[in-house]
Amino acid sequence: MSSFLFLCVLISPIFAQVHEIAITIDDLPFVGTTHNKPGNLQREQERFMKIMQSLIDHQVPATGFVVGGTIEQGQWQLLEDFKKAGFVIGNHTYSHANLNRTNPKQYINDIARADQILTPLMSKPKYFRYPYLAEGKGEAKQEVQNFLIENDYIIAPVTIDSKDFRFNEQLLAINWRERNKYLNQIKKRYLDYIWQQTLRAEKKSQDKPVSKQILLIHANLLNSHAMGDIIQMYKDHGYQFVSLSEVLSPTDASTSTASSIPPIPLPLPDSV
Repeated sequence: MSSFLFLCVLISPIFAQVHEIAITIDDLPFVGTTHNKPGNLQREQERFMKIMQSLIDHQVPATGFVVGGTIEQGQWQLLEDFKKAGFVIGNHTYSHANLNRTNPKQYINDIARADQILTPLMSKPKYFRYPYLAEGKGEAKQEVQNFLIENDYIIAPVTIDSKDFRFNEQLLAINWRERNKYLNQIKKRYLDYIWQQTLRAEKKSQDKPVSKQILLIHANLLNSHAMGDIIQMYKDHGYQFVSLSEVLSPTDASTSTASSIPPIPLPLPDSV
């Protein structure tokens, strides 16, 4: 009996911990370019709507980060629909610039240019995410951070990086007529990878009464098929979906971006 009670005391904190997660989606309106071809635009619109509808159906909040210079003909309406559905829109620069490879003044101009475009869509507080999670170094890093603070931006960090672009590339490499044959196989590897990334992130929060995580995914083909599966996976593990603002405490919502947790090695793709 005493051994049983000891075991209950030992494991009770694990079950008592609350697990919260915020979903963030980079590269809105959609990854890639359609070259304004009607057929391509229609496909991107359908894929975007599938992602958004999964969030709506599951009543899951989300924040989407828009690359201002990639908004093509007709896609402004998608962003307006995203906002009207109750989701938050943030700034992801104008050209998806990499601060590690860009002059800080040019980078700041890139942020400001996107800000001018996205102002009608953004709410307060305003959120910014570094493309490539590249926050720069030294004076360049500080100069950009100062600009963001002066312009009332909160830098959106990441604790779980899905690396979804790798799996998306695998899907895109398959002829579209054959994709359905391999979709479930790729999705399974993708979901398994996200969960392993989640477990690594949770190790950082195991001593806290509330575990707060921020998932990074992209608006891409893969997630148009997998968004509902991602949500269900976290639901099955007892996670509560919350907004980015709920996850970020005053001390979190400052200057840190990428998580200090390194990603696990990606699984080798099967021959498909």
